Amino acid sequence: MHFLRKIFNIATISGTIVIFAFMFLLQTLAVNFDFLNIFEQTINNFKISDVYFSQIRDNEKIKIDTNIVIVNIGYLHRDGLGAQIEIISRHNPKVIGLDALLEGPRSYEQDSTLEAFLQIASDRCPIVFASKLEKPNEKSKRFDSLGLPFESFQKYVQTAYVNVVTDEDTKFETARIVSPKEKVKDSVAYSFATKVTQIAYPKKAEKLLARNNEVETIYYRGDWDKFMVIDPVDVLQENFDPSFFKDKIVIMGYMGSTFLEEDGVDDRYYTPMNTRPVGRAATDMYGIMIHANMISMIVHENYIDVIPSYLAIIVSVLMAFANAVLFSYIYFHRKLGTWYDVITKGVQLVEVVIFVFIFIWTLATYNLMLEVTLGVLAVVLSGDVLEVFLAILTNLYPKSTRAYE
Repeated sequence: MHFLRKIFNIATISGTIVIFAFMFLLQTLAVNFDFLNIFEQTINNFKISDVYFSQIRDNEKIKIDTNIVIVNIGYLHRDGLGAQIEIISRHNPKVIGLDALLEGPRSYEQDSTLEAFLQIASDRCPIVFASKLEKPNEKSKRFDSLGLPFESFQKYVQTAYVNVVTDEDTKFETARIVSPKEKVKDSVAYSFATKVTQIAYPKKAEKLLARNNEVETIYYRGDWDKFMVIDPVDVLQENFDPSFFKDKIVIMGYMGSTFLEEDGVDDRYYTPMNTRPVGRAATDMYGIMIHANMISMIVHENYIDVIPSYLAIIVSVLMAFANAVLFSYIYFHRKLGTWYDVITKGVQLVEVVIFVFIFIWTLATYNLMLEVTLGVLAVVLSGDVLEVFLAILTNLYPKSTRAYE
């Protein structure tokens, strides 16, 4: 009974509550003060999985995905895009997907040329054009509209949304997840990766949708060096082997004037492949490459499973409570109390190292993500928060030490 009193008492239970209250307070203050907001965004946007993909995993051993060909569209106008599509369609790809929003009319010459090329190419292979989810409706949990390509092109193509799932209000947001499908009014729209895979590998797409997840965590194969990539001039001048596009998923998108120089700044995002997970200055991957990684994940079935939110909350609370029990015991112990800071900092360091090891091992071995960032943050803050709280508690309520007498 005396042992249980040291586990379940006012100090340990209220201490656990205070730890989470302090984290909530930090987040609230960050919203109200810009200098804290930058700090909060950086910390909240950091995930251990980023370190795994960018630093720990041996990316040299990741093989090139030869199922996918990425065509850089550079700064081509619509007539140039049409020429690319027509040339590629001659070589029997499984599907051609264009990650570029061609909304509204342009010059008659550009639009009519692209339409003429689409009429020819669409008879040879399926073509997917980009659409965009618009006007999210929080009440109905769907979108109220869908931005579609120019009407003259629609009869030759299928459409799929290319929205990359990030918080546009957050400066450092990383593209980690994909939404396979979304409701738009009374219909269902599919993501670019889902639609393209449905055409090229329908059974693979069925397995994705059968998982019935609102979002999927992207398994990143890598950047352009892990795919087959070709620049605009090489397509238009047909500087490629005739078999380069045969039976391939071909996706077209912007990658600057040439993909090797990375001189473009538009349509680039932070990803877990960024070599600087914290304190990043530059985005590291074009949107078309993110779509390529999504498609590769679906085709190879490299899905990452994430533990349920309720389980993550339970584990996080237990982690915080365990530290509250241990650190309260140390704080009130006659001899150990004088070494509180040294002991708790050492314990916290060991805890974080063990957790990081377990997290990375489960991700690398089972593609399972133990998303308990809240619990890790609670562990990191518990020593200092509890030291202050227990000092206040002892002065205000001296009877709180009875469990340790």
